[in-house]
Amino acid sequence: RPHSALEGRVPVVIPELADLPHMPARWTTLIAMAQAFLQHEAA
Repeated sequence: RPHSALEGRVPVVIPELADLPHMPARWTTLIAMAQAFLQHEAA
């Protein structure tokens, strides 16, 4: 979400989330990405 302290820019852009239609889809994808990262780090 844009932030006034960043002159209206989004603080962190995650390309994998850009084309998703709504927040529930973005959250689901973000959680899946976090789980995959943790599994990779544990291996």
